Amino acid sequence: MKRILTIVCAMAIALLSASAQEKQHSLEITTGYPSILHNLEYPWAYSTVEMTWNGQEYKEHYQPGINIGYTYQWRKRWEVNTMVNVHLTIMDISQYPLLPRVEGTATSGPEATKQYDWNADPIVTRQTDVFGAFCASVRYKWLVRDNFSLYSALGAGISIGFPIPIPYVAPIGIKFGKGKIYGIVEANVSAATTFGMAGIGIKL
Repeated sequence: MKRILTIVCAMAIALLSASAQEKQHSLEITTGYPSILHNLEYPWAYSTVEMTWNGQEYKEHYQPGINIGYTYQWRKRWEVNTMVNVHLTIMDISQYPLLPRVEGTATSGPEATKQYDWNADPIVTRQTDVFGAFCASVRYKWLVRDNFSLYSALGAGISIGFPIPIPYVAPIGIKFGKGKIYGIVEANVSAATTFGMAGIGIKL
């Protein structure tokens, strides 16, 4: 009986130890190409047709986005990830001067574009917008090795200023490294984070 109890206790300790090793908390910081978030919001704020009617043109300068995420691994192959995305968009707005008013010229609509001197030097104003979003996903690691793992993820996000659910799909991602600091590279399709991202993770 003592031998059986000893074996049972040893097995229980081993299982608890393995379970504790599986559970991990990590902080991930990544960067990548900005999301399509601004394309969902900008058309309303900066309609190309409306800006042309008003004698304006704009040019965007994209900046890398930043993703800050928290990952909880509760099984060897399963993780839950939450992420906050912030990215900056810089826009140059060019305002062209009016031509001398001609009687009968339209003041709105397509004909109004004829009021502006598109060959003149415009007045350029630089505008900066900051976009943010929150995303949550579940990752499944379908290949696990000692020094790297491959995973896929599925989730949803929501944008600040665009309050509807946004799908998040990552067909493939890779985590590599054995220490407390590891690398991460991921390709995803989402408007809540950067399209592709790369960075580091820190095990807490």
